[in-house]
Order: sequence, then C-alpha cells, then structure tokens
Amino acid sequence: MRAHRPTWQRVLVVGVLVVAGLSACGGEDDAVSTITEASGTTPSTTASTTRGPSAADDLVAFFDAVETADRNLKVAADAVNGSIGIDTITVEQSTIDAVDRAEPAAVAAAIPAGLQPAVERAVLLVYSDLVSRFAALRQSSCLVGGTRPRSELDPLCFSQGHAAAKRMPGDVDAARATAGASPRVVVPAPDTRAAAEVRIRVALIDGTNRGCDSGGGFIATEPISIRWYANPSVNPDTPEIPPLDGEVSGAGGGVGFWATYAPRTGWTVQLNAC
Repeated sequence: MRAHRPTWQRVLVVGVLVVAGLSACGGEDDAVSTITEASGTTPSTTASTTRGPSAADDLVAFFDAVETADRNLKVAADAVNGSIGIDTITVEQSTIDAVDRAEPAAVAAAIPAGLQPAVERAVLLVYSDLVSRFAALRQSSCLVGGTRPRSELDPLCFSQGHAAAKRMPGDVDAARATAGASPRVVVPAPDTRAAAEVRIRVALIDGTNRGCDSGGGFIATEPISIRWYANPSVNPDTPEIPPLDGEVSGAGGGVGFWATYAPRTGWTVQLNAC
C-alpha cells in the first residue's frame, strides 16, 4: 500500500482475465420510499438475438451478475426503508448486513478487458447505475446503527441513486444490444496497459460515487478517458509519494492514478483523490 494514500481511495485487485459471474450490488432506486420514490423496475432479461458469436457471449457472466445485483439492491433498499419511521430512524445490524451484501465489486470483476470501446462504455454505464444505487444506501454518515431523530438525517441520505435506478433497465437493454452487435473480445496480454484500463475506469466510477463519504449520483453517461504519463516524475513537494502513472477523467475533472501489475493479482489501481 502506497504512502499517504487518500482516505477514500478504493484499491481494486482483480485478475484482468477474470470473467467469473458473481453476485453483488445494491440499490438506491428503492432508496427509502419515505425520502424518495422507489422505481419498482428491474433490468430486462431479454437477450439480444445474434447471428453468430459476439461480445454478448463474453458478457454472460456480467449480465448474470447484474441481475443478481439488482435483486440484492432491492432487498437492501427494502431493509433501509423499513428502518425509517415518521420521527425516527432505527438501523439494525441486519439492515447494515443486507446493504453490505449488495456490494457491487463482483459485477466489476465480471467485466473483461478487451471489449470494443462502445461495448465497454455501455457496460460501464450499467455498472455505474449499480454503484450509484449501492453508494446511496451505504454512505457511512447515513447508514448508522442505532436510533436517532429523523430530523438529523441529511436530506440527501439514501436518495442519490434514484435516477440510476430509473434508467437502469434501458441501459441494460442497450448494453445487451451493443454487445450482441459487436465482435468477440480479443483479450489483451494481462500485463499490458490495455488490460489495466477497464480497472482504472471502474476505480473512477467507484471513487466518484463512494469516495469522501459520497452517496452515489455519478452515472457514467460520458466516455471515461485515460492519459498515461510518458515520463512520470516525483513531485518535489511530496517526494515520499511515488510518481503518478497517469490521469483518468470523466466526472467533471481528472484525477491522477497509480496502476501496478503483479502476475498473481493482476492490476492494482489507486486514485490520488481526497
């Protein structure tokens, strides 16, 4: 772990060839009905019809994980909704556990490197919907165990994933269609920058939605760009911090990152923020 790591930096350690389908995710679309309207929607499960092999074949695990994630989000949101009374909010450990089970990291792990740019953007948009919903429920200053007056609850608590929940079914359908019309994935060598870049984009989505006690709200509707530094150098004001490897942009500004490869663990990404 690098020195002076920002407080919200989320380190993703995933093998770049991992495409296994796992469950994850949580949702704020159902975010406390007493605070924001629940969408009551679910991602479409209708697969696009293809005439031959396509990128959709490489994303079966991803879409399976998305469906599981959406279900977990709804369970978590129901638990949060049930915690909120007229005058008080009482958060039991079981509610916190339900939200934690909605953690979307496994969905990210099911995104392979090597997708065509349009497919990757569509897939990351779906992922950002899920992370926005999860972060809206898991914000640490909001999901606090015990009983407190509802008047002490920040008005933004549990509410910033609603837009993501509303749009998610359409985003899933669009991602399926784009993948079905695109060629199979050509997986890059695991130690290449091409293999690292999807992990860097995932880190930006995670950090923007969850960093610095954020509570969701970032939806990756625009491309996330990456610029690798040709000659990384140490900042003379902070010589103890290793030189940044590049900058990733897509959330109203850029943020520096470190990206390190190890054969056993794949790429580790850290963002230089907060």
